[in-house]
Amino acid sequence: MLAPLLNSSRPATGITSLSERAPDLDRRDYARRMAWIALLLVAVGLAARILRQCLNFPIWGDEAAVGLNVISRDYAGLTRQLDLAQVAPILFLWVERFVFETLGGSEWALRLLPWLAGIGGLLLFWDIARRLVPPTAATLAVGMLAAARWPITLATSLKPYSGDLFWSALILALAVRWYQRPGRLTPLVGLVLAVPFALAGSYPTVFVAGAISLYLLPVAWRGGVRARVLFGLYNLFMMGTFVGCFLLVGQAQIDPEVGNTGDVMLDYWKGGFPPDSPLGVPLWLFQVHTGRMFAYPIGDANGGSLLTFLLFLLGAWQCRRPGTRSLLVLCLTPLALNLIAAILQKYPYGGCCRLSQNLAPAICLLAGLGWAAVLERLAPRLRDRCRWVWAGAAILIVFTLAGMMSDCAFPYRDVVCQWSRSLTQELDRHLAPGDVIVVAPGAEMDATTVWYLRRFGDRVVWEKPVSSTEVSGRVWVLTFSRSRPATERQDEFVRSLAGWRAVSRQWYNLRPDRDLHVWHFCGVTCLTRPDDLRDPPQLAASP
Repeated sequence: MLAPLLNSSRPATGITSLSERAPDLDRRDYARRMAWIALLLVAVGLAARILRQCLNFPIWGDEAAVGLNVISRDYAGLTRQLDLAQVAPILFLWVERFVFETLGGSEWALRLLPWLAGIGGLLLFWDIARRLVPPTAATLAVGMLAAARWPITLATSLKPYSGDLFWSALILALAVRWYQRPGRLTPLVGLVLAVPFALAGSYPTVFVAGAISLYLLPVAWRGGVRARVLFGLYNLFMMGTFVGCFLLVGQAQIDPEVGNTGDVMLDYWKGGFPPDSPLGVPLWLFQVHTGRMFAYPIGDANGGSLLTFLLFLLGAWQCRRPGTRSLLVLCLTPLALNLIAAILQKYPYGGCCRLSQNLAPAICLLAGLGWAAVLERLAPRLRDRCRWVWAGAAILIVFTLAGMMSDCAFPYRDVVCQWSRSLTQELDRHLAPGDVIVVAPGAEMDATTVWYLRRFGDRVVWEKPVSSTEVSGRVWVLTFSRSRPATERQDEFVRSLAGWRAVSRQWYNLRPDRDLHVWHFCGVTCLTRPDDLRDPPQLAASP
C-alpha cells in the first residue's frame, strides 16, 4: 500500500503548487495578453490627455509669451525674433497663427495642435514599441510613456514640446517599418516626405533624424537603386531643411543685434551644458541622467530618476546580443548627437524633461527592455511573468489616475493665471456696449494678464487717458504693480480723467510664490458720467 504513495509525484500532504496546477502559457497567448495590457495603458494615457484638454486650464506665463506673438504678428512677422525672449520652430508658429485666424484665441483652440501632437506621439510610440522589442518590453515601455506626467501636461501646453515627441515618433515609425520590410518602399517615401515637416516643426528632432540615417544606412546599402536614391533624398531633405530653417528663422530668433533672446536662452539652458572644468563632468553626467530627462514614468532632479536610468542601462546591455545592436544605434545615437550639441552650447542635454521630449522614445524603449529583463529573471514562466506585468501596469494606472484627480482638484498652473482669467471673465460679464478698459501708465504686468486683456481687442486702451467725449459708456481703470499697491498712482490717473466719477474700486493682492515673497497687486476702478445712475458693479473674481 506504500508503493502508490512512494511513486506519486505529489507531496504527501496532497497540496500542489500553483505552477503545477496551471500549465504555462504558450508564447502566442502570452503575446496577446501583453497586447491587451498595452491597449489598456494606452487608453488610460489617452484619457489623461483628453481630461486635461476638457478641463481647459487657464493660460499661464510661458504659454502667454508664445501666444502674444502668435496673435499680434502675421506669418512673415513670426519668422523674425519673437517678443518676450521666445524661441519656437516656424511650422509650429504658422499653424498656431492659422488656428487663431480660423478658430479664435480661446485656450482650447490654441492648445489643439499640442494636444493632437501629444495623442499622436503616444499612438505612434505604441506602434514603434510593438515592432522593435519583445511583447513584455513593448508593454512596459508604452506604459511608461503613457503614464509619464511630463508628456501628459505638455500635451495641453501652448508650447512646441509635444511636437518634439510627435515628429520624432513619426519619422521613427516610418524608419522602423522600412527597416523591417525593405522590399516595400512606401515607408521610405513617407520618411522622405515627412522629414522636412518634422525639422520645420521641431528643432531637436534633428538628433533623431540623424540617428535614423545611421540606422538605415546598412539597409539602404544592400537595397536597390531606388532605395539608395530615396535614402539619399532623405539625407538631402534632412540637411537642407535643417540648414534652411536655421539660416532663415533660427538665426533671426537669436540675433544679438535685434534683442537679447540668445543670451536669455543660454542662461536658461545652462544646466544642460557641461561644466567648464573637466573634473565636474562626471558629476554633471550623473545628475543629468538621473534627473528630469529620465522622468519616465516618474522622476525628478537630484537623482529622482535613478531607477529609470538603471533600467535604461540594463536595457542597453540586453542589446549586446546579435540582431539587436541596430536598436542600440537607433536609441543611443540621438543622445550622443544631443550631447555633442550641448558641448558646443547649441542645445541643452537634459536639464528638464520638456526640453528632451524627442528622446522619450529611446529612453522608454531601453528602460522597458531593462524592466522586462528583471521580470524574466524573477518569473521564468510566462504565466507568472504575466502577473508581474499586470502588477506593473496597475501601478502605472494608479499613478496616472492620481494625476488626473490632481488635475481636477487644481485645474490651473498657478494663482496668477487663475485670477487673470477670472478677472477678465468678470470684466467681460459687466462690460456694456460703449465701455472701455484703460490700463494705467506704469503697469507692472505678467504675460498672462496681458494675454487675457489682449483678447478684448480695441476695447482696451493702453496707458492713455480718455475723455468723456471719446467713450459712450463707462471706463474701467486697471492698475498693476508689485511690492506694494499703487493707490497713489491710480488716484492720480483717475483725477486726470475729466468728466468722470468713480463709483467702485476693488483691490486684489496675490502672492503666487511664497518662497520668493513676491506679491501682485491690481486695482480696478469703475468710472461713470455724473448722470449715470446705474448701480455700481461688483466684481467677484477669485483672487
